[in-house]
Amino acid sequence: MKIAVGSRNPVKIAAARAAMSRLYPEAEFVSVSADSGVSANPRSDEEAIAGAKNRARQAREKTGADLGAGLEGGTADIGGRHMTAGWCALWDGRNFYLGGGGHIALPPEADRMVAREGLELGAAMDRLSGGENTKQKNGAIGILTAGLSSRQKAYEDIIVYALAPLISPELYAAPAETTEPA
Repeated sequence: MKIAVGSRNPVKIAAARAAMSRLYPEAEFVSVSADSGVSANPRSDEEAIAGAKNRARQAREKTGADLGAGLEGGTADIGGRHMTAGWCALWDGRNFYLGGGGHIALPPEADRMVAREGLELGAAMDRLSGGENTKQKNGAIGILTAGLSSRQKAYEDIIVYALAPLISPELYAAPAETTEPA
C-alpha cells in the first residue's frame, strides 16, 4: 500500500507515518506539496475540513497512491471561545474518512493576534513563546500544554479517528439501500 501525505511539514508527515504504520506496517509513505485551497489559518471546522479534503485528494492524485491523507490545522469558535482545531481527511478515490479534534482554548493574546491582526496561529504562537517556526515543531498544543502533548500527537490522534471506518468496517456497514459515502 502506498500512502501519500499532502504536506511537506515534517510534523504532519511524522504523524501520518506514526499513526498509519500501526494499521499498515508495510506501507510506503510519500509526501507531496498540496494546496489546501483555504486560508492560511482556517477559522472554522468547515473551512479546515475543506482544506484537509483538498490536500488528501491532491496527494493521492499527484502520486498515484492508494490513500491520500490531508491534515489541516486552524481555529474554530466553539461555545463562544476560539480554540485550536485540527482535521484529517483520508481519500481512497471513492470515499473521504474524517477525524478531528485538538481543541484547546486560545489564550486571550493569541486570540487577539489571530482574530484581530489576522496572524496565522503558528506565527502568533511564535510571537508569544519567543520560538521560531513552532508549527513545524510542538505547535500551539505543545506550547499551551508545556509539552504534555504536541502538534504531532494531536495529528496522530485525529488520523486514527479518521481511520476508524477502515479499522472497524463491520461497525460502519449499513444496508446497501442506505449506504452513503463517508
